[in-house]
Amino acid sequence: MANKQDYPEEFAKDVRNMMQHFNLPYIEVNTHNENDEVVNSPLKTVSYKIEALINALLGDIMFAGMEEGSFLLNHLENQIEDLLQFSSYLRLRHEKGKLDVRLKKEVLKNISNKRKSEEEGPVPKVFEKALADILAKSKNKDNRKTHEKDK
Repeated sequence: MANKQDYPEEFAKDVRNMMQHFNLPYIEVNTHNENDEVVNSPLKTVSYKIEALINALLGDIMFAGMEEGSFLLNHLENQIEDLLQFSSYLRLRHEKGKLDVRLKKEVLKNISNKRKSEEEGPVPKVFEKALADILAKSKNKDNRKTHEKDK
């Protein structure tokens, strides 16, 4: 036999109504841009469960005076923080992988373009002048050596 907790939306609404009736603090979770016709939508199911859990724990703490409710609420906060950090790590790892692939493609493209320009393009004037100077100096040295041998 199914109980109210098997139907998260109904259970969340019942807990919320109880909190309102006794004028206790509560949360209400709203989903947006979700197809209302989808039965048992994962987004809605999780949202209603989170709402029901937090409101039930608040009720335990404030209405029933249960210390355990505080411990459970603190534990829930720690678990959510851990999940947020883990999710962030996974997202960064995923994005880094995509970035690495894009960077590798860009580097390879730049290397390929550089090689093409080196093969196809003219030698820059600065290098031509430097090469001409080196050759001229080398020629002058050879000429001096030849003259010295002749003397």
